[in-house]
Amino acid sequence: MSKNPKIAAVERYIKALSTHDIAAIDDLFTDDATIEDPVGSELIIGKAAILRFYEVGFSSGISARLDGAVRLAANHAVFPFVVELNPGNGEVRMEIIDQFSFNDENRVVAMKAFWSEVNMSTP
Repeated sequence: MSKNPKIAAVERYIKALSTHDIAAIDDLFTDDATIEDPVGSELIIGKAAILRFYEVGFSSGISARLDGAVRLAANHAVFPFVVELNPGNGEVRMEIIDQFSFNDENRVVAMKAFWSEVNMSTP
């Protein structure tokens, strides 16, 4: 795990996606955080709605792994990663770039996910 708290948060996030750890997701986000996944879709606002969003993702057998370096600037982290859904049952691979915006306690106040249909494939 990185010593940089923002990179460590990204690492915890990727691990939480793969292990379906809703408590880790809960710890990452502030109570009033927002998610825009993908960018251009309706905002998901607040911790309860965010946790529901991830529970749905976990039910699809999601796994994730970083696919490049985490980039940091000011209170933001941007990172490329790969998500796989429904392993062994019509698997879908998604190449995504997420942006986390952090507060002073290094908790996520906003997440934006950059992807579209052109970033999805099946093996």
